This record gives sequence, C-alpha cells and structure tokens, in this order.
Amino acid sequence: MTRALPWIVALLISLTANGVMTGLVLHQVVGGPRIDSGRPHDGHRPPQGEVRQSGPGFNIRAFMRNLPEEQREIARDRFETERETIRGLMIDARDAQLAAERALSATPYDPEAAAAALNDLRERRFAIESAFEAVVLDVIADLPTEERMRAMQAGRRGPPPHRRGTRGDDRRPPPDRF
Repeated sequence: MTRALPWIVALLISLTANGVMTGLVLHQVVGGPRIDSGRPHDGHRPPQGEVRQSGPGFNIRAFMRNLPEEQREIARDRFETERETIRGLMIDARDAQLAAERALSATPYDPEAAAAALNDLRERRFAIESAFEAVVLDVIADLPTEERMRAMQAGRRGPPPHRRGTRGDDRRPPPDRF
C-alpha cells in the first residue's frame, strides 16, 4: 500500500459526495418531483384553476393569523380550553384508523367488519371536524362580514409557500447557518 492510496480514496469519496450534492441542488433548482409529496398528479402541482376534491382542507393557522387581534386572543383561549377534548378525539381517530387497517388486511377478510371499522373511522374524523367547527363558529360569530370573509378565505387558501424568510407574519427569518 502506497502513501498515495489513502489520498486517492479520500478524493474519490469527496468527488462522489460532491456529485450527489450537485444532483440534489439541481433537482431543487429544476423543480423535480418530490418523493412522498402527498400531492396528486405524480408529485406535480395540479393545473392552475383546478378544484381539488381532496386536499389539505381548511388551514386553521392561516385562519387564525387573519383574525383581528382581539378575536385571535378569544380563539387562542377557546382552542386552549378544547385542546384536551380535541386531542382525545384525535387519539380515538388514530385507534379507529389502526382498527380499520387491521380489518382491511385481515385473513380471512370479513367485509362486514371492514365496513364497520371504516364507518367508525368516518364518525371519529367527523367528531374532530365538528369540534374544530364549533370553535371557529364561536370565534367568528361577532365578526363584521369583511373580517370574517378575509379570515375564511385565508383558511381556505392554506399556508403560504415555504420560502426562507416568508412566514406570513412579522417574525424574522431564521439566521443563516453558513
């Protein structure tokens, strides 16, 4: 083994790592599809103007961010009082989801048990939505029409795009690490 061999191996490892990093950066710049993006259309955004039948739904954070300050405080207090109830409902829904997965993958397959498990899951998800809706309805009950519509539209639009330094509020961007 010569003295140059460790340096050659280190150079090859460095070149490989640089190639991988360059590929990842180019993938981000070119805008290639992301793995497990959770979007339809094979990882690409839906065409402009397409109405999604299923999607992220109502974004409660965007809704809250667009409420007037006094209503925002009321909403925070109300969500704080309902937190344990909603958390319990979410745990129940997770248990129902696991039960539905077990029923759907059971051997031998029992269609009645699978249908009952899916129905239970649907009811538990509906209970979560109902709890959130009750808080939203309570918060917007006394809002003027234009403020109510602005908050509701923000909730329907969802969160802002994730870009460094644009969080949609007055917080500073995170510090650069380089």
